[in-house]
Amino acid sequence: MFNQNRIYRVFQLINYLKARPAKSIKNITRFLNTSERTVYRYLDMLSDLGFTIEKDGTNRIWITCNHDTLPFTEQESDYLEKLIRSSGKRVKLADSVLQKIHQRSEVNVASKLVFNAHLSLIIEQISLAIIQGRQLLIRNYSSANSQTVTDRIVEPMCFTDNYDSLSAFEIKSKQNKYFNIERMGSVEVLDRKVQYENLHKFYKPDLFGYQGNQVDKEIELDMSLRAYLMMKEEFPMSTHFINKNPDTDRYHLKCKVQSFQAPGRFVMGFAEDIKILGSKEFIRHIKRIVRNNF
Repeated sequence: MFNQNRIYRVFQLINYLKARPAKSIKNITRFLNTSERTVYRYLDMLSDLGFTIEKDGTNRIWITCNHDTLPFTEQESDYLEKLIRSSGKRVKLADSVLQKIHQRSEVNVASKLVFNAHLSLIIEQISLAIIQGRQLLIRNYSSANSQTVTDRIVEPMCFTDNYDSLSAFEIKSKQNKYFNIERMGSVEVLDRKVQYENLHKFYKPDLFGYQGNQVDKEIELDMSLRAYLMMKEEFPMSTHFINKNPDTDRYHLKCKVQSFQAPGRFVMGFAEDIKILGSKEFIRHIKRIVRNNF
């Protein structure tokens, strides 16, 4: 059973680290309910499987993969199947993995598909809460703003385009916010009707996910290929505002946003790959970050 639990834990860690924002070792330790030493051991294992362990400027971690699937030989897949079946339980994750094991002799266990199935369940539960007009508990939400992993109780309103985020009224802060679906650990529909419907407001978020009725702050960046790829991965809507410079092989972003917080953190994480252009207000924001943290 120990080996089986470890396999499930590896899948959980893959999903957790593929969902932005980047995580600290402390957050990973709390998520897995284990020691830092064990976390580093799992990270070494992911590296051996072909994942690239990335770190930002504050040593927070995320992973990328050199291929979409995890390759297993016939012998390894047979062993994996026996471990999964040994639990005697029929759970969706086990069924999903077993289905992929039987797809071909040189087996690929697609962690990406497992992750998508997890997100589908979350979206289904959120939809139920919206339809029934009930409050929703979001467990283990990874906040890019506060860099924390906490539970949130919200009153869900609607999804954004492509079901990337949930627009919801947060009970504790009494604020309308956006919650990235991929950053949710799980959700639970509560047996409580919405209580603050008169305070619900929906504003279309900017490309960094911040909502409000004043998209009036301008940013302009010159980025390397590395920074561009990470920008596109973390903030997919940014691709509509980015142009490639054919003469320098760099990428130019110019847009207006609700807040400097998210672009500021991104710039600080890739300081060597980004040049700030344009807005003096954004430059002053970056200088304040540097002054307060270094």
